[in-house]
Amino acid sequence: MALKTIYRKTMNQIFCRALSEFFLPLQILMKRIQSITVDSTAAATHLCTLGSNYKTDKSPYNDAGHRHPYTAVYSLFLSRFRFQPVRFVEIGIAGGNSILLWRTYFTHKDTHIFGFDRDKNFIQNTLNYGLPGVSVGEMDVYEEESIRKGFEATGGDLDVILDDSSHGLVDQIRIIKQAIPFLKPGGLIIIEDIFRDTPEERYEEGLADVLDQFSMAMFVVTEHERRYSPGWNNDKLLFLVKK
Repeated sequence: MALKTIYRKTMNQIFCRALSEFFLPLQILMKRIQSITVDSTAAATHLCTLGSNYKTDKSPYNDAGHRHPYTAVYSLFLSRFRFQPVRFVEIGIAGGNSILLWRTYFTHKDTHIFGFDRDKNFIQNTLNYGLPGVSVGEMDVYEEESIRKGFEATGGDLDVILDDSSHGLVDQIRIIKQAIPFLKPGGLIIIEDIFRDTPEERYEEGLADVLDQFSMAMFVVTEHERRYSPGWNNDKLLFLVKK
């Protein structure tokens, strides 16, 4: 009896372990938006340096304010556009430093960068730089019609759409859905500054009706020894690649 009991317990343990090892990967595979973590502490790309020089919070080497470790990750995704006539949109341009960053990084003479904000002072600050190949306009991410009109003004056929506006989940989802018709096949949507404590399932639920239009959807949690975002904890990106 003792041997039979031990045998049954052993078989039950093996069975339970097999189930747990099977269902955990299955749960991960069932996620429509996958997630990875990238620690770029050992990297200092050209884009990292530009981000620091222009004092944008996208670079971990920025000495003015927040330091999101985005630029090394962007180097992986955006380097293919660097010497091409890229059509690039950034929503949420603040004082225009990031527009300076992109206009310097993308070097082709036919590059066109579109910047949008709802703050007229931010728009004017950016216009004051007088950058070639840069257009700036108003967009209110709280309003679908405003987002759509902004994208319409670009003429569409966009390679990259980057959102750095309100950082609100509902607004981010609204932007993604409005952006799709204006993005090229193979084009990128990048959502910045996602709060790490927001359940990723909320994005899956909000985007459920459009995720099949993307060949890849991936959260990237960005780490760096110089990461600095006190009180926000929003060093996280969402990448979407259109089919």
